[in-house]
Formats: sequence, structure tokens, C-alpha cells
Amino acid sequence: MTRERASGPGDGDPASGSSPPPSVYPEPPAGERGDRVPAAPDHFVPRWQEFADAVWLAAHWSRYGRLGGAAREALAPAAETDTADPQDAGTEQPPRPADDEALPGRPADDDALPGRPAADAEDASPEPPPAGRTPASIPLADRAASRADGRFSPRPDGRFTLHLGPPLLPRAEPDPSGPGRVTALLARALHHLARRIPSRSSLELDEETTAEQGLADGLWMPFLRPSRVSAFDLVLLLDDAPTMRIWEESAARLARAAEHSGAFRSVRTIRATVPRTGTATLRWPTGRAVADPAELLDGRGSRIFLVVTDGLAHGWAATAADELLGRLAHAGPTALVHLLPPHLRHRSSLYPYPAVLEAGGFGAPNDGLGHWAPPGGPDPMRPLPEAGDGSVAVPVLSLKPASLAAWSDLVTGGRGVRRSLPVVLAGALSKGAPAPGLRAPRLPRAATAAVRRFFSLATPSARRLATQLAAVPFDFDLVEQLRRRVMPETGPDHLAEILMGGLIDWEGGEQGRPEFAEGVREALLATTTRSQLARTVSVVGELPAAGERGVALRAALHDPLRTRLPDPAEPGWARSELAVMRALSGPYSERAKRIEPNLSRHAPAAAVQGENTASAHPPPQVNNPGDTTPSSPADSDPDSGISDLTGESAPSSTAGEYRQETPEAEPLMQSTTTATPALLVNVPMRNTSFVGRQALLRAVEEQLAAQDTAAVLPNALHGLGGVGKSQLALEYIYTHQRDYRIICWIPAERESLILAALSSLASQLGVAPAGQDSLGAAAANTAVPAVLEALRTGTPYDNWLLVFDNAEDIEAVRGYFPHNGPGKVIVTSRNRGWERVATSLPVNVFERDESIELLQKRAKDLPGVDADRLAEALGDLPLAVEQAGAWLGVTGMEVDEYLELLAQRSPEILEIEQSPDYPVSVAAAWDISLERIRENNPGARQLLDICASMAPEPIPRSILRSSRGVNITPQVDPMLREPIKLNRAIRDLSQFSLIKVDPRAGTLQMHRLLQTVLLAKLSEEERERMRDAAHQLLSAANRGPFGSSQEWRDYQALLPHVLASQAVTSTDPYVRDLVYDTMWFLYYWGDHENAAAFGRQAWSAWLAASGEDDIYVIRMTKGFAFLLRQVGQIAESIPLTEKALEVSRRVQVEPEELIDSLCEMSDARRYQGRFQEARDLGKEATELARGLFGPDDPATLRGSHSWGVDLRLCGEFREALPLDQETARQRDTLFGETSFFTLNTLHCVGIDMREAGRYPKAREWQEDVYRRALAALGEKHPLTLRIARDLGVCRRRDGDLAEGAKLAEETLRNFRSRYGDEHLDSLTTATNVCVDRRLAGDLDGSYRLAQSTVARLVRRIGENHAHTLVTRANLAATERALGALDTAQELEDDVVRRLSGTVGAQHVITLTVGIGQANTAYARLDFERAHAIDSANLPLLTEVAGGDHPLTLSCTSNLALDLRGLGRGDEADVLQRKAVEGFAAVLRTDHPWLQAARQRRRIECDIAPMPM
Repeated sequence: MTRERASGPGDGDPASGSSPPPSVYPEPPAGERGDRVPAAPDHFVPRWQEFADAVWLAAHWSRYGRLGGAAREALAPAAETDTADPQDAGTEQPPRPADDEALPGRPADDDALPGRPAADAEDASPEPPPAGRTPASIPLADRAASRADGRFSPRPDGRFTLHLGPPLLPRAEPDPSGPGRVTALLARALHHLARRIPSRSSLELDEETTAEQGLADGLWMPFLRPSRVSAFDLVLLLDDAPTMRIWEESAARLARAAEHSGAFRSVRTIRATVPRTGTATLRWPTGRAVADPAELLDGRGSRIFLVVTDGLAHGWAATAADELLGRLAHAGPTALVHLLPPHLRHRSSLYPYPAVLEAGGFGAPNDGLGHWAPPGGPDPMRPLPEAGDGSVAVPVLSLKPASLAAWSDLVTGGRGVRRSLPVVLAGALSKGAPAPGLRAPRLPRAATAAVRRFFSLATPSARRLATQLAAVPFDFDLVEQLRRRVMPETGPDHLAEILMGGLIDWEGGEQGRPEFAEGVREALLATTTRSQLARTVSVVGELPAAGERGVALRAALHDPLRTRLPDPAEPGWARSELAVMRALSGPYSERAKRIEPNLSRHAPAAAVQGENTASAHPPPQVNNPGDTTPSSPADSDPDSGISDLTGESAPSSTAGEYRQETPEAEPLMQSTTTATPALLVNVPMRNTSFVGRQALLRAVEEQLAAQDTAAVLPNALHGLGGVGKSQLALEYIYTHQRDYRIICWIPAERESLILAALSSLASQLGVAPAGQDSLGAAAANTAVPAVLEALRTGTPYDNWLLVFDNAEDIEAVRGYFPHNGPGKVIVTSRNRGWERVATSLPVNVFERDESIELLQKRAKDLPGVDADRLAEALGDLPLAVEQAGAWLGVTGMEVDEYLELLAQRSPEILEIEQSPDYPVSVAAAWDISLERIRENNPGARQLLDICASMAPEPIPRSILRSSRGVNITPQVDPMLREPIKLNRAIRDLSQFSLIKVDPRAGTLQMHRLLQTVLLAKLSEEERERMRDAAHQLLSAANRGPFGSSQEWRDYQALLPHVLASQAVTSTDPYVRDLVYDTMWFLYYWGDHENAAAFGRQAWSAWLAASGEDDIYVIRMTKGFAFLLRQVGQIAESIPLTEKALEVSRRVQVEPEELIDSLCEMSDARRYQGRFQEARDLGKEATELARGLFGPDDPATLRGSHSWGVDLRLCGEFREALPLDQETARQRDTLFGETSFFTLNTLHCVGIDMREAGRYPKAREWQEDVYRRALAALGEKHPLTLRIARDLGVCRRRDGDLAEGAKLAEETLRNFRSRYGDEHLDSLTTATNVCVDRRLAGDLDGSYRLAQSTVARLVRRIGENHAHTLVTRANLAATERALGALDTAQELEDDVVRRLSGTVGAQHVITLTVGIGQANTAYARLDFERAHAIDSANLPLLTEVAGGDHPLTLSCTSNLALDLRGLGRGDEADVLQRKAVEGFAAVLRTDHPWLQAARQRRRIECDIAPMPM
């Protein structure tokens, strides 16, 4: 026997990942040197482990007297001969003939020997032979004969002679897939992890070396070597959720398999509770609670973690799961065993992504795993998130051998080993949605719909099992016994379907135990037959868990009148029997009536009320013979597998046939039907003329039941519209509004429309950031992320429906899908590209009978034959049919006459445009109506042309009422001035279905195809005239200041029409004011990107039309340039601002405009880092305004505020402080103390105080300003966030590191949520946070954040900008704290050099970085350099900041340490005393800098970027 050798990191370490994965198990066993054994070796040389496995396996077979089916087939050839050569046998059979039964790696321990009690009861035969009898597989005579000839007796040398006659097989045919076999296969898969490594703690005698050395030197001294032990411990964390009760046997099987595999040093089991809020708690089987998962982490990376769960607990979609799995995954190889079958996981809280994983090395933790989408590409509706966001991939395993083996390969493999396994991402689980099926119906009347939905989702076996279990209380032991008796072919996965099917009230039973929700039991029993229910009740009487109560229920079945009533003190059994008696009906109804009063008297008040309510509407009974209602078809369920002995009909369990309340198609949704209709947000009025389309409605229903998204697309023959896509979605909403809790209609043709609809939804849900004006609209950049997060998590409403109407831009629209949320999405579109990313539903023209129905609905007396002829002429296009029906209904015209008009109009339509993008039939039908309107009401006809120049979105009627002073045309003007004429025109247009009027919203709307028809009929000159008229109406609309949220809804209503009518092309001053205001509305509303894009359109159009000297062009140039800076396009903005200032000076604009141009130029110079030039411009603007308008004019105050910003950036804080104080006083007087402008300047005063060294006073001041901003603006307002950012710095400078860090982290999250990671506010806040993290000891977090922030700042404002250099200096401080002194010195030297060239060598920022330079030199023990830097800095800081400034005192304290390092202790003592006394005068007594000075420690001075 060969001696075992060490093999690197672990035995069996794969050489590479190039080998293809096998079909059943990923790889064969490992070889001696760690390489994989070839799949078909030429010569099999067994190791001692193989012999041990064989001995153990023989003992196992002898004990249990049977083999699995696969083993029998493998051994069958051996039965044909009395002797066999093992070598020959090896050539004809695989090396391991019992692959499906063996347990490799299990030593021949005592537990496996005959005569010992079974340690694994599950693996034993279901019915072992009685004691004293021989196993059934061996005839008694054969066994006696074999004992007589001694061929079963062991020899003295320990070898066995095997009987090679008939194999030891059982005569009966046991189930080859029994639990013992499953455990064996799992053990084999886990045996892939069996790697032995040298022990770190124990030694063993090295016999070979001892013998060799003893023979050589004759001393016979023992030589020791590290003993070889298993590489891993295994920790099984079992989910402790209530739903896991049904999986206890499966979890125990996995634990036994792990123990039997022989792969682990130890196998430990622990219970884990993962709550929806809070942190996970762990509990050992003994009941002792574990406060922290750290107790599981050994620190050596030799522990493997398997988390076993069904993923149904809501905590798996919360931060507790992220924290638990994240800690485990960072500590060692971690996987999650998902007990639900893959086809059910999308309904759990743990919905994994398909992925390809690459091993990170032998025993590497999960953060070493590489992961990416599978070869077929990611799921387009649920793409695998990119790596790099801090999340860690955790493989998701099935309780299958192949799945465990694939994961084992990843644990033991080297880089290059790849396996396909689903994953969840620890760190991103809280972004998922909790399992929706754990919510029970809230009211009894919703129970029938809940059962109906369950039937639509569940497998046939689960449906049948649910009807059986409805006869008994929902006790887990009782449920399991009943399942094994009546449906032994089912398993825990079918029970799981019931638990997650929305049927269980998890606290509705006795003592808060789970029970069928009220009304559900009755609804389930209504789907079975009386005979089947009777058989189930008979079985219940035999179950041990049912006891006397089950016997009593069975007795009531035989004698309902004389059997004692159930004890009402046991309401579970009493309610069950009540439901059973009601369902059996007939003579059992009388018993039900006797049970109900007793039960009501013993129930709580609320329960009594519920029972009374239920009794007022008795539940449906089980199906009786001859019942032919849709809920009880005559044919029996083909899937039931149960023959009905009485001939009673059994209902079909398919949802399509299960109908009781209404002949309409029933919903197939997973959600729970609500008692009241959904909250409708932005949903148009219902089309009262909707007809037919039942098959399509059913198809939408089925698609949403199967998936989360349905795309309603036109048929290819009518791809341009008019087939009724939007109307179909609208009808679905009103038909199914009780199946959802909230429904939102989202116009999706433009991104701004999506933002407006989602912002409105955020306000309706109450998730818009706190503090926003409750009377106004929510800001898009905060409300939209908030509402998408609320939808994704299902808080406060789950079970939602979003309808994206006319979604043409696929990628733009998909960005607003709340992925993985507990809701559904419908998309209507003409873009067939949606077929690639969602299940599509093509919508064709009407069926002929639908066309006839609609025509006769609009024209009451229309004969069917005439309707058929008309539908034929219109091509059954819904829009054309609707138009023709409206005409006939209003005019009463004969069909023949209408057909003649239609024939006359069609050629004219074709002449208008050779390739019209609308169907001829609908255009001709419209043309007939348009001609009548032109004759009867010319003003109404022109109003249509004006509306056609706007967007196909709702047009506010207010713009017509507010345009009394506008002159449009002689026909339209009277309507605008006289409401009676306007209302008559709108009524005429509505009667002919040319527009839709929504009186609730006060809007009118035109179909986009009608707009196309109308515009095609106009000449270019007429189009321009109608467009100008539209501009006049829009510009005359009442609108308030664009910065007020109370006016935003008006701007949102006007926005699509401003865009569609091309208002940017108008030269009218009033229209240009509208365009200018709209641009600023978009900015203040939070849509910065679209604001800049719209500004570019307007600037280009105005510049081309009016030239650069036009005052509107100058104003737009400045606004557009400002927006470019906000979105990061600084280089493009600078020339524009320069040009605006140059033109302002040259053409001698009004002084207010020139002051504004100076301030804008100052702002642009700040972004360039040219602070001195900005200061000069700010000073010029202020002095000009003071001279012209006085010190208290708004223009003067704007200039002085801008000048104060520039002074701070130049480091002149003592000069900025009095200027800002005076500006704040004037603004307080002019605007009030809670005005945005006043608070903005007060904020600047606090910064001046802080940077002037008055840390306690600055903090006190800024705390007060922050409180005012919170009250006046709300916590998410941009100014409030900027004040919070600088308050965090004030707290840190005042020595309150923890509170400062907490506020800074929160502010960073808010800025990123509002603006993203790249915005300058987010980046400057991140600079502050990296300082806080360093001071808190989170050096890695500080380093990562500082590095990423530097990279983003370089892209945004350049590598030489002061803000970039400040962040690099803070990064250097973190490098120094990490011990990377060379890197820190290199960084600081470069920063000082660059700062000296930009802001100057004596700028306070440059001098503060110099303090860091000296600290680095001191850490390198280069006291001479440290002394040189500090001694040069000290007088400069004294001059710039003042002798009592904390920066100056910090340099003094550090210089004392330099002197002490040089051996000049007396001088050092003098400086130290001076620093301590100075600190004591200006800082708190517990300030870290004061403590450091007293304790002779270096002081680290941070730098905070100044607001620009």
C-alpha cells in the first residue's frame, strides 16, 4: 500500500478548470498528488481509504440486507459465476460499481457494525425483520450452509472470503429512491470536500523516517510529523422560520450525510433566525442564544458554512440577511441550500440569479469567487448585478448530489475551475422583495379569490393535497401524517406550495399558531366531492396526531345527530368540523348549525363578529351530483388520480374552469384580492364603449400570472397603432382593480412624462422625502428613487401594477422598472423590440363580432347586416370602428350613404401622402367627421388643428380659459372669450369621438393618429400658423415661479406640449419666457440632464434666429452654461459664460444683467480652480451693485454672497466673515429668516467661523441653521443637505467625531440618492466621509472611498483643482495610517507642489497639507525633515490664520515633538506648554487635539473642501 503524500493546499486540488464538467458529478475522486484521476483509468490502484470504504460498505449491506437499484444492476453479472477475477471484473465494470448507494469516505466505525443500534434511523429499512430472523434477502438454508462451510468466517489475518454465489439481494422490491439512498448520494457528493492537510496542533509518529534513521544511526529516536487531519469544519445554519417545520427531515438528512461523508473534522448545527428588522440571531440546538455570528468564525479560513432555508421568511429580503451572509462569506466558503424547487424560488424572498462561478482558490472565502452571467446571457428583465458594489456572491444549491458536488469543486478548486450555479448577492438582498405568498386574505370574502389564485399557481398535486388538508386543523404533525397517508407520492415541496400560496394566517390558530385563513378552508372544501371528503375524514380518525378528536370527527361522519359536539375550547378542531359538516351538507347541515353557536360563544368578540359576517354569506358547499355550474364541471379531474366511487363529479383544479361570482375571466394573480378597489394614480377614465377582447384580457392575465411583465404590442399588420393597445390595458385595470392595492398609469413616450407620473405616485404613497411642500409636487430626483425603492420592497404597498403606455424607448423605460418587487408591469408600445425583453402579446384588429358589437353599441338601431358591411369596409380596425359608430350614433345616417362617403374620402386620403403612417380606413372615417365639424363649427375645427400641434397627452382646459387676451384666429377667438361657445365646441368634438374629455382632471385629449391625420392635411404654412397659435395658448397659461413646488404640477402639464409644439423655435418674447421658465423648472424639479438638453435646444434655436447680442440669447447662454456645469460638462460651459460676459459688457445691457453675468463668470472660474479671478469678479459685481442700487438691493446681496464664497475659497476667512454676516442680516430683513437665500448665507457664516478657528461657536451656529433649514425646507432639500455636510465637519472639528461621522455618512447617502455618485456635492461630501472613517479606525473604508473620489474628481474638475488635491491629501493621511509611508510622502509632496502653483504656497490649504508632510517624515523617524517643515510652516500659519488658531497650535505641538526627537527637550517643553495652553483656551476640554498635545502625540489636521 502506497504511503499518503502531502499535496499542497489540499488533496484533490484541481490542476485547472479546462476539463468539461461531467454529466452527474463534476469530477472523479482525487489522486495522491492532488491531480484529478482520469475518468477511465487503465489500472486502478486502490488506496487504503478505498479498502476502508469497501469494508464499511460491506458491513452496511450486511446490516440492512438490501441494495439500491443501481447497485443491483451493477452486481448482477457477478451472480453468473462462482468465482471472479477482480482484475477482470474491473475491466468490465466501473471502478465503483455501487455509485448510487455507496458512502465513500466513511470509516468502519462501530455505528456501522451489525448488532449496534442504528444511529441513522432514516437510513434503516422501513420495516426491518423481527429479531432472530434472517434477512429476507437470504434464504435460511443458504445462510446455514454458508456458515457450515466457513466461507463467511474471518481468517486470523483479518481477511474475508466473499461468497460469490447469488448476490445478497432482497426478494422484495424496495423503493430505490428511499431516504437511505438519498442520504448516501448526498454523502458521496460532500465527500468531494474530503481533503487532508497537516495539522497545526497535533503530531504523530513518522514510522518510516524513524525506521530509516534507526537503521542508519542505531539510536532509534522517534521522529514526529504533523498528523494529517481533514481540512474543513462544517457549520450548518438551519433557518428557524415557521415554514421550515416541513423541511426538518430534509435538513436532518443533509446533516447526517455530512457526518457520514467523512469529509469534515466536525459537523455543527445551529439555528438561525433572520428577522425583517434588526439583526440575525443564532441558537445552538441546546437553546443557548448566540449574540454574535462572530462565535462561528474561527479566523483560520478552515470552516465551511451551509445555510439551509426555504427562503420564505421576509428577513431574507432585509439587511439582517445581508449582514449574516456577508460575514459568513468573508470568513470562509459559504453556500445557501435552497430547499424550494427552482420553479418556486421566484416566489420566495431569496430569488437567485443564474450565474457562472469561478473558484478563488482552495478554501477561499466567497469574496474570491468570480461570477458573471451564464453563456446564454442574463435575464433581460432581471440581469445579474455587476461585481464591485461591495456585495459577495453566495452560491445557491439544491439538495441534490450534483449541486453539492459542483459547489465542492469550487471550494477545493484553483482559479480556472468554473461551475454553473445560481447565486444570491450578500449585500444586495435587502433590495429584493419579500415572498408575497405569506400574506393571507384579510377578509373572509376574499378567501375564494385567494384559493382561486392558489389553484392557478400550484401544481395539481399541491391543489389536491390542499383540499385534503382543509379537513383538519393546520397542525404540522397532523398535516404530515395525513399527507403520508392520503398522498404519499407528495413531498415537502408540495406542502411548501400551500404555505406560500396565500392561504395561511400565520397567527390565526390557537396560541398564535398558523391556521387556514378565515374562509379559506371552506373555499378549499368546496372544490372536492362529498365522497372524497368522507374518505379523508375516515383516514383522520386513524392518525395518531389526531387522537380522540380525530376519532370523534370520524364518528360524526357516521352519526352526525347523536355524536357529541366538538369542544369549543379547542377552536381549531371545532372550526374544522364546522367547515366539514357544512361542506358535506345534507344531514350534516343540522350538525353544523348546532356547532356554530357554541363556537361563537367561546370566541373573542372580534371573532364572533367575523363568524356572524361569514354566516350571513354561507360558504359554498362541495359539488353535488348533477351540478353543472362552471365551478363543478361534469367531467372529473383527469389529474386527481382518485376514482369517485359514488359517481359524484370532482371539480377541475384548473383556474380557467373555476368560476363562481362572475362570468368574466377570473384573475390569475399571485396577490391577494383586496376588499376595496386599488388606489388609482393617473389612470384615465374607463372606456364605456369597450367591447369584446376577452381572450386578450385573459392572455394578459395569464402572462402576468406567469411573469412580472407583459408587453402589449400591435400585430405586425397594424404596427402603427389604432388596434386598441392602451384601451386593452385600461380595461384590464378596471376589470382587475380589486386584485391590486395600487395601480399607476405612466405615459412613457418621453422620459419627463415618466418622471412626472412616478413623482405623483410618490406623493400618493407618502414616500416623497420629508419636508417637501405637501401642497406641491415632489422633486423628481428624490421622489422617483424613493418611489422605485418603495415599489421594490413593497412598502407601504405591495401588490402593485404599473402600466407604461406608449413606451417606445426600451432602455429608457426599463430603467424605471422596480425590478424584483412584489408587483406587475404592463407595457404598451408600437416598438416590437419589446419582444426581446418581455413576453409579448400581439394585438390585432377586432374580430368581426366585436366590430359589430361596438357599432351597435354606438348606433343603437343599426342592423347586424349593415354593421357587418361597415366593419368589412373599415377593416375591423378598432379606432375606425369607434369613429364610424360615433358618426352614425350622432347623425343617424344610413350605412349605404356612409359607405359611399367612405369610398369618396379614401382616394383623397391617399393623395395627401403616398406613404401615410396611419390606416386609410380610420383616416377616411375621421375625414367624414371633420368635414361635418368644419361646416357646423369652424372654430371647433380650427381648435382641433391647434391641439394637433401639441402632444398627444392630456391638454389642460385651463389654457383655453386663461387665454382671453390672446388673438389666435377670428374663428377661435370668440370661443376663448365666451365659455358657452368653448364648451359647445368641446361637446361637438367629443360627440364625434374626435377628442376624449376627462372632467375629473379637467383635460381633453386627442389620439396620436388623429393628430397625424390633421397635420398631414395642412400645408407647411398652415402648420406653422397652428403651431404659433399653440404657442400663444401655452404662453398665456397661468404659471407661477418655477422654483416653487406648488407650481410644478402646472409646469408638468404644460411640459409635453411645450416640447411637442417646438416652442423653442418661437421668437415671441412671451413664448421665450415660457421656454426659459420651463428650463429652470426642470432644474429645480430635479431633472438636471433634461434641463441641460432642453437648454441646449433653446440656446441653439435662439442664437440662430436672433444672434448673440439679443438679451434673451444672453440670458439663455448663462443659464445653459450653468446647467452644463451642474451635469459635469465644465469645459463646454466656460466659453459660453465668457461669451455672455463679453457681450454683456459690449452691448451695455441693463446693470442687473451685467451683475448677473459677473456672478456667473465668478462661478465658472471656481469650477476651473481659479479662485483669485473669481474673487475679483465677485468684488466687481458687489461694488457695481452697491453703487447703483444700494446695499440692500437683491442684486447687491447676490453679488456680496458670491464674493463671500470667493473669499473663502481663497482662504480669506477673516475677511469673509463680516461680509457674510452683513449679507445675512440684509437678507433676513428683505426675505425673512426662513428664506432660502437667508439660510444659504447663514450657512456661509458658520463656515467662516469654523475656518477662522472658532470651532465651538461655529458648531453652535451651524446647529441652529440646520434646525431652521429642517423646519423650513425639509431634510432632503439640497440646501439642507449642504448645511448638514458642513455641520458634520463642525462637529468633527469640535471633537465630536462619532456624531460628525454619523451625519456625514447620512448626508452622503442622501446626496448620492438625489444626484448620483458623480455630482460635485456627492464628491465633496465623500471627501469629508473618508476623513471620518480614518479617524474612526476604518482605514480600509477610508482608503477605498478616497481612491474612488479622487478618480471621479479628476474626471469632473481636473487633477489640479483644489478640491481634487484636498482629497488626495486626505488619501495620503490614510496611507500614512496604513503604514504606506513612501506612498504618503509621494502624494503629499505632489499635492503641495500643485497647490503652490494654483492657490499659492501660503494658502491655508497648502500649509495644512504641510502639517501632514511633517507627520509623514516624523513617522519615518526623519526628525530633521519634520522639524524643517513644521518650523517653516509655523510663522506662515501664525500670519495667515492667527496665533490662536487650532491649526497654528497643532503645528506648534507637532514641532515640539520634532524637537524632542532631535534631543532638544527644553525647547520642546516650552512649545508643548504653549500649545496646551492655547488649545485649552479655544477647544473643549475633551477635544482630541488637546488630549494629543498633553500626551505628546502627533496631531492630524484634516482638510474640508469649501463649497463653491
